[in-house]
Amino acid sequence: MGIRFRWLGYVCFEFILPSGKVLVVDPYIDYSPTAPIKCAEVTGADYIAITHGHYDHVTDTGALMRKFHSKVLCSREIAEPMSRAFGIDLGDLIRVSADDTVSFPDLRVEVKRGQHINLIPPMRQVYARVMGKEAEPGMSLQEIQSALNPALHRLQKPETGVMLEKLDKEGVTGGEQLNYLFQADGNLRLFFYSSGAEEHLRSVVAEAKPNVIFVQLGGTDMEKIAEVAALSGADIIIPTHHDGGGIESTHLLAGRFARLLAGKTKAQCIDIIHGKWYEIGLTCNEIK
Repeated sequence: MGIRFRWLGYVCFEFILPSGKVLVVDPYIDYSPTAPIKCAEVTGADYIAITHGHYDHVTDTGALMRKFHSKVLCSREIAEPMSRAFGIDLGDLIRVSADDTVSFPDLRVEVKRGQHINLIPPMRQVYARVMGKEAEPGMSLQEIQSALNPALHRLQKPETGVMLEKLDKEGVTGGEQLNYLFQADGNLRLFFYSSGAEEHLRSVVAEAKPNVIFVQLGGTDMEKIAEVAALSGADIIIPTHHDGGGIESTHLLAGRFARLLAGKTKAQCIDIIHGKWYEIGLTCNEIK
């Protein structure tokens, strides 16, 4: 039996396992500008896996956890801040680091080493778009973010600003960057790779031997990330986190990525659509 999934925007995915239980990765739904559904419409969240503690990967953790009594995997660094920010019991969080393995009756999770992408180039693009001018050449990431925050808060819904302030106050600001290899009931190996194309991570990708790899496009060098995806040997490659510029540009980026992959691998590359259900078996197909 295959695994069904749908993309909820950014790096948030909902997977229905063969057992019927549901895995959610990086829950960013009610506060997301691209999520096709609300948090209340998620089919379940028996398991939640968090790659790191930035707001666009965690905001709905508390709501889902309270509703579904989820088992939540996260880095040790962000566990305590998250328990404070969302009012959840620290003991209900499964704190993991790279090279850990966590086994549930219907799901095996291997935690892999990662590294957050270099945020300066994409943040300079955001600065130019929001501020109407280029950031000064010598501005640090912290300076760019400080200059942007008031403007971004004005553009966001009031509740988003409140959530961001709460996360900042409690220290939910990053932590160890994790990648996850999921395998349900001896089924396909799904590698959730939310990192860049750094040389020292290529061995991690090659050794994972996934059937399916989800790779981050946003903020990465697309040529290099295509090399990384091909290196995985996966039969199916699914781009993620490439919808920050709007729906139209999302599919343009996915098309460009597929063309870059064409000369590197025979894998099937899927230009996924927000909210559509797909099933992964020997191939990945939209469920009509």
